[in-house]
Amino acid sequence: MNEKKVTREKLTANRQQEIIRACEELYETLDYEEINIKEIAKSTSICRSNIYNYYETKEEIFLDILSKEYCRWMEDMDRQMEVDALRSRETYCRIVTDTVQRRPQLLRLLSAHHTTIEKNCSLEKITAFKRSLEPFQDGMRRRLSQYFPQAAQEKKEHFLLVLLSLAQGIYSMTNLSPRQLEAMRQLHPDYRQPDFAACFCQALYTLAAELEPEG
Repeated sequence: MNEKKVTREKLTANRQQEIIRACEELYETLDYEEINIKEIAKSTSICRSNIYNYYETKEEIFLDILSKEYCRWMEDMDRQMEVDALRSRETYCRIVTDTVQRRPQLLRLLSAHHTTIEKNCSLEKITAFKRSLEPFQDGMRRRLSQYFPQAAQEKKEHFLLVLLSLAQGIYSMTNLSPRQLEAMRQLHPDYRQPDFAACFCQALYTLAAELEPEG
């Protein structure tokens, strides 16, 4: 690989990271629908037209954010599970819950936008995203084998599929928008929003029962 190509690839990677960081910062204060390429460009040193050299749509940027968030979640889980001496069903569920609740951007994207994002991305970008998730999926399988060594592979695959569905569904039901919250309180004045971590951990613990030996 010649020097010019290396320099060009490094510049591309740096520009993509700048775009991703700007989008992440916007997503901390704005809803998904409010974010567009124009707003992202304002938060970077890259003009709007040049952003299209790196991403065709805002959804492709969010796809890279999702990939990054999955990677960070796995790294956090790995650190905690590595020092977990008990390796029990209870500690597994607690670690998964503790680490995922620290990733609000991941939960927000999972709960509301995952399908929307992929609909507006190229097949090439979706394929690259799926490939980028393989280390996460392999890491989850590896940890399941350590915590539940007697569980059948079919049961572990089912568990992983439902785990993400639980995170998505429970987060959306326990993190209502201001309007949704007001509507609930008009119906039930004493309504209190459930706690995501408590609900998710309990659901995960119940689900994990299928991974333990009967009796």
